[in-house]
Amino acid sequence: MLNVLEFIGTLGLLIFLHKLIHELRNGGTKAVAAWLTSCFSNLPGVKVLLSSYITNEVVGFVGQLYKEDGIGRSVMLSIPEKGMPYEEVMKELKDLKESEAGVSSKIFAYKYMLDPDGRMQKLQEDAIMMFAEQHDISRNHQQLVEISQSMFMNENALNPVAFPSLRKFELECLSMTASMLNADNKACGSLTSGGTESVLMAVKTYRDMARKYKPHITKPEVVAPISIHPAFEKAAGYFNLTIVHTDLTGSYVADVDKMEKAINSNTILIAASAPSYPHGLLDPIESIAELAVKYNLPFHVDACYGGFMLPWLEKLGMNIPCFDFRCKGVTSISADLHKFGYTPKGASAVIYKNEDIRKHQLFSYTAWPGGLFGSTSMAGTRSGSTMAAAWVTLKHLGQDGYMKTAKKLQETTQLLMEGVTNIQGLEVVGKPIMNCFALQSNSNKLKILVVADEMEKKGWRMERQQLPDSLHFSILPQHIGQESKLISDLEVACKESWGKTAKPGDVAAMYGMIGKIPDQAIIDEFVTEYFSKVYI
Repeated sequence: MLNVLEFIGTLGLLIFLHKLIHELRNGGTKAVAAWLTSCFSNLPGVKVLLSSYITNEVVGFVGQLYKEDGIGRSVMLSIPEKGMPYEEVMKELKDLKESEAGVSSKIFAYKYMLDPDGRMQKLQEDAIMMFAEQHDISRNHQQLVEISQSMFMNENALNPVAFPSLRKFELECLSMTASMLNADNKACGSLTSGGTESVLMAVKTYRDMARKYKPHITKPEVVAPISIHPAFEKAAGYFNLTIVHTDLTGSYVADVDKMEKAINSNTILIAASAPSYPHGLLDPIESIAELAVKYNLPFHVDACYGGFMLPWLEKLGMNIPCFDFRCKGVTSISADLHKFGYTPKGASAVIYKNEDIRKHQLFSYTAWPGGLFGSTSMAGTRSGSTMAAAWVTLKHLGQDGYMKTAKKLQETTQLLMEGVTNIQGLEVVGKPIMNCFALQSNSNKLKILVVADEMEKKGWRMERQQLPDSLHFSILPQHIGQESKLISDLEVACKESWGKTAKPGDVAAMYGMIGKIPDQAIIDEFVTEYFSKVYI
């Protein structure tokens, strides 16, 4: 027995010496030191102690950088119940701006501008104020948003130390969003440029998490209904995953049974919509969340479209099934601020249940001669104008402002759906949950895509869909008061389209042609070629 142990010990020592000599030959003493450190840190218990030490050091360092607000939070910051008055928001903006006065002339990166002292920027702000006064325009929300964008248009969130105001904007926007989605104070996330980037970050996060905890998975898969946003397919293409699409129920929502059957040993994530963009239908999030718990899988809810609408409709008394962090099993949610959060374009949020999940989203590279590099999302440079405008919007509109608009939009949506369903040949797809719906034909004498061509002749810009052929309608503030005009034009367009087929050259004809091609690859090539030619 002793001889066996001696043999194993000698063999282990020989392997160790062989590896040591290999590292010395190929990488020198630095490579050897790195290898020995790696060996040591992987010893039982050492990794936990090392991680705890690093965390304590970072917390102390960040605490020194941000002495006033420190790190972490004990209470979630919510969107104000009543929107903050214009003057209060403006004062806070100016105070933040003044607190960083003089920074531009003392930094050597991040801010590249031909107006370093901000004279042109100040003139722009004064012009906005003067125009409002001369034309007797009240100090309104749009004016406040434009001023905030102008004030922080050159600040760069690449380095959170350079401009503390941007860190404040981002953290408070994320906290307000997380609170709206019923997360607890452990939730965290990132502001992104839009819903696609939010989805990309979520998929990347769970891919990297699987690499760490499930390294045996070499062909990771994401299970999602066919109605999930194409951003998931884009993420799969970028990050080398496969999206396993499942069919919908007869009501055009995710089929939970089919999703469960699609789960296998390669599954790293489940995803669903709240609601799906094409039809405005809410997937059965609670039931899918139960699947996530059952199979110990993360579950991302894509609420980019409805994240800033469904909470207000629920507060208004509508029966909105649970879709947020109240559902056990939901580990992350994406929600666009620049849709029904009414912030300027370029603002979305991805919220994770806790920091341990979010860490897998972050990127770091420490061997660059330019210094230690890290970033929170796809982008490096991120403009402060978008963050400032998003923060201003949430503060100034408040919950009362969001609920007031949500109520008007829902009333308009109901009027429109009642009106269009009285038109011969039209019906609403499924049972929409919020202020959007899709129309399809219920008669073989009426081609809905031909109706779309007729509507465009009347000046409307139609959103065509497939599987089934339908028209998408997002009901927005600019549609309030246009209900009669839209219904009337649809009725006329249906009469003009009755019994007709698409003419060569019409958009309907193109969709019809594409629909007859059995090979998806050919259709993909057509769309790629289209975008290539549009931007040439």
